[in-house]
Amino acid sequence: MNAELAVVLTAGGRVPRAQFAHAASLDDGSDSYDGDESGMIKALLRVGGRSLLEIALSAVLPVARGGTVVVVGHSVLKERLSKWAVQLVPEHREAHENLIAGLQAVVDHPRALYLTTDLPFVTAEAVRQFVDACPVDKGLCYAIVRRDVFDRRFPNSPSTYARLRDGEFVAGCAAVVSPARLLQRAQWIRRVAQRRKSLWKLALLAGGRVLWRYAIRQLTVADVELRAEQLLGIRCGAVESPPELGYDIDTPQEYLYALRAVADVGPA
Repeated sequence: MNAELAVVLTAGGRVPRAQFAHAASLDDGSDSYDGDESGMIKALLRVGGRSLLEIALSAVLPVARGGTVVVVGHSVLKERLSKWAVQLVPEHREAHENLIAGLQAVVDHPRALYLTTDLPFVTAEAVRQFVDACPVDKGLCYAIVRRDVFDRRFPNSPSTYARLRDGEFVAGCAAVVSPARLLQRAQWIRRVAQRRKSLWKLALLAGGRVLWRYAIRQLTVADVELRAEQLLGIRCGAVESPPELGYDIDTPQEYLYALRAVADVGPA
């Protein structure tokens, strides 16, 4: 394990209070789910008695091995982070700006692990497997999970899949990157983020050939890697990863699934 691996966790996401408050009350925790007019802080939702932020920190700290760990989020998180050896970076309104701010905080590190804080099942072992599988000569490695692997771990989940010629995949919520090299293309990150709500606009950004090959199910993982390299100017690789890196919480249905899955398993 590279001792110089930094960690960036983004915890700036919000979820609609009206849609998530009831589900949140089903957990056995007592967190206040702080937020503002934009909603509840997603990273403070609890699963199995722990906040999603705590779950993420518990998963990455053993991998960081005392290295720099940055959390990008609201100032209310400062007290909750006091027992952890981490740095809190002020959040921005846009998710992609939070990623850029996190990378800027670790720009002096040759490699950094990026992880979102909405992964209710993530573990240190899953993170370690992913990091160990990332080639050190690539500037960006991103996690993907095959559908059959994902479905065995999370049967009947409300997750969605991308259909490629190689098979069906869930996009993971982890990446190992070269911060300095990726920041050189910060404007590209912004362009992607501005189009993230529209598959059509994202496809246009990737190019007509990619769009056509995806439509006829001829697009391969290698095609995606190549196009990412062309857009970023760095070597990129998709890394097949443990399913725990692919189950994130964006909807009330995904949150309820996580709560019920933990309840079915019972205390660890």
